[in-house]
Amino acid sequence: MLDFNLDSVTRERFCLLPTPIHKMQRLSEELGKVNIFVKRDDLTGIAFGGNKNRKLEFLLADAKAKGADVILTEGALTSNHCLQTAACSAKLGMKCELVLSDAASGEKITGNILLNQILDIQIHRVSSSEERKSKMKERAKILSSEGKMPYIIPTGGSNRIGIFGYIACMKEIAVQSKEMNIQFDYFVFGTGSAGTQAGLVAGKLLYYPDIEIIGINVGDNREEIISATMEIIEQFEEDWSLQVGLKDLDIIVNDGYFGEGYGIASPELVETLKLVAKLEGIFLDPVYNGKAMVGLIDLIHTGKIQQESNVLFLHSGGGPAIFAFDDVFGKKL
Repeated sequence: MLDFNLDSVTRERFCLLPTPIHKMQRLSEELGKVNIFVKRDDLTGIAFGGNKNRKLEFLLADAKAKGADVILTEGALTSNHCLQTAACSAKLGMKCELVLSDAASGEKITGNILLNQILDIQIHRVSSSEERKSKMKERAKILSSEGKMPYIIPTGGSNRIGIFGYIACMKEIAVQSKEMNIQFDYFVFGTGSAGTQAGLVAGKLLYYPDIEIIGINVGDNREEIISATMEIIEQFEEDWSLQVGLKDLDIIVNDGYFGEGYGIASPELVETLKLVAKLEGIFLDPVYNGKAMVGLIDLIHTGKIQQESNVLFLHSGGGPAIFAFDDVFGKKL
């Protein structure tokens, strides 16, 4: 095992950690072949919890160390990352502005949109995801001209700083695994902007080498996810003069379960969310976790996940997004 002192990394500590791991007993019995456990990162504590909270402990610490007074980030209108960035910034007394896209005019004020409004966050709207980064840079330039010190956080908090969120998570899982006396064989999660995947893969190589990390693509370009994951890990290695022994086979992105695209709920997704809710009392979000669970169930049915194995599933949060899908899940009373 490589010698890396995670405690030496600048970090704010506002998450409720460690998040619990527990067995999804009824779901395991329903599928009948494997032992499914869930890592409850929906319980990290800020803004209904979620995986971005972990990354933001490191990103906002870096922002404070650099003297930043305004946080800028971007995403889709219902972005969990943007909500969590806004809420975590508020927790630390830092101003935050969001650049949001991808919703028709006249959209309902619900879910993350409503929560951002409760936070009184300044929102800049653009018409497409392609415009978000340039708008964010434009806004940063204006803030700088006003004497402010903006700090830009990329999509999903996915960069050489955000990677520490899930390096730390994998170290946490290694400790919990030992305490539970359970060796997890697979770790399954929804992957998109690559930051969570980069952290998990690097954390595996540092702390838990015998687990297989399986990313289920939620609708982004597979090759871009793989490339971004490799790039973030290589930047981490460069920053800390490490070689974690990354191999191409360590980065698994399964492309078969996102249906018609990012943020679009297929009938299979709807039935999967209902199944997990009815068996476990756990609500998965329709954008990330739901698609990851569709993938996990199929990998079990097709034998790609071996029988009797111990599978850890990441619940990465995102619950408020469900309320933007009332036309898919709702029924007239």
